[in-house]
Amino acid sequence: MRRYDAVVIGCGVMGSAVSYNLASRGIKTVTLDRYPLNHEMGSSHGKTRIIRLAYYEDERYVPLLRRAFDAWAEVQEKSGRRLMEMTGGLMAGREEGELVSGVLKTARAHGLEHEVLSTKEAESRFPAIKLSEELKAVYEESAGILYTEECLEAFTGLAADAGCDFEHLAEVTGWKPTPEGVEVEASGETFLAQRVVSCAGPWTSELFPGAVPLKVERQVPIWFSSKKQGIFSPESMPVFIMEEEAGKFFYGLPEVGHGVKAARTHAGAIVNPDSVSRTVTKDDIAPVEAFVGRRLPKLGRKPIDSTVCLYTNTPDLNFAIGPHPEEGKVVVVSACSGHGFKFASVLGEVVADMVEGKKTQVDVSWLSLSRFRAVHA
Repeated sequence: MRRYDAVVIGCGVMGSAVSYNLASRGIKTVTLDRYPLNHEMGSSHGKTRIIRLAYYEDERYVPLLRRAFDAWAEVQEKSGRRLMEMTGGLMAGREEGELVSGVLKTARAHGLEHEVLSTKEAESRFPAIKLSEELKAVYEESAGILYTEECLEAFTGLAADAGCDFEHLAEVTGWKPTPEGVEVEASGETFLAQRVVSCAGPWTSELFPGAVPLKVERQVPIWFSSKKQGIFSPESMPVFIMEEEAGKFFYGLPEVGHGVKAARTHAGAIVNPDSVSRTVTKDDIAPVEAFVGRRLPKLGRKPIDSTVCLYTNTPDLNFAIGPHPEEGKVVVVSACSGHGFKFASVLGEVVADMVEGKKTQVDVSWLSLSRFRAVHA
């Protein structure tokens, strides 16, 4: 039996961020993952992610995001890797829609700098993008790109330097509380720790059934050739989200060496993470290809790459972070519902606070698992 202060289950962006924060505080930690580092079976791959501040989903995320930006910068400096690049962000949709109204509400509530642009103003400033007259655009400078693989390697490298052990190809098959702590079984070995942190993403329900109601959703980001046109570079094109019709969202990121990335969000099938189809089909590509034709008409329409990734969704699409409802020695950090990557830098700190029994530096009580108990009891 191998003994640790903490076992982290999962080494995606959340697990690696938690591992770094625990180890850097002197907590003897081991991190277990069923796959190799930077695998493409979960939710933390895909080359790039958007980071933004004027959060349309819920203004309560803003304090977390303020710290997330600073924490990413600190990890970037410590690791010597380029993790983040600011491009600005353009949010476009109907004035009464969820996206534009939400961005404006959050920006005004928190005093965030932003500009409301007409269609002509947006197209003049960002010639890669074409909008229609019925859409309103909101631009914020505090938005940009996170480089996914670099972020994971920064966290794991710093965690290893601080003494964290990593066990890849170690599939967790069970756990149980004991008088000494929590025992975790993984690929024939037993690990005993005072605390367990689950960052298992799509496999959370498999390992911790009943902890939180989750649905795993299949998503397909696609890359298109920019033909090396400068208008698609990070200097000229912002990250963007568009809501063309109510509840129908697309997003995109500029060319950073692998084409322009675009996808439709929260439109995928509900799947099992162990049996999901990893083959990208014409039906996956068609709606994104049509969107690119409408909104990025100067971009090459033929996809040059694609991948399948997984969202782990809660019923309200907010995160699930906090103690397991039946075992306080286990902290569940999962169900980021397709918008969690950008928060990893701050949530790693928050979870380390929880493991140490401290008050979290940013309030996340509204994201606790307890909010689901009454509804799903």
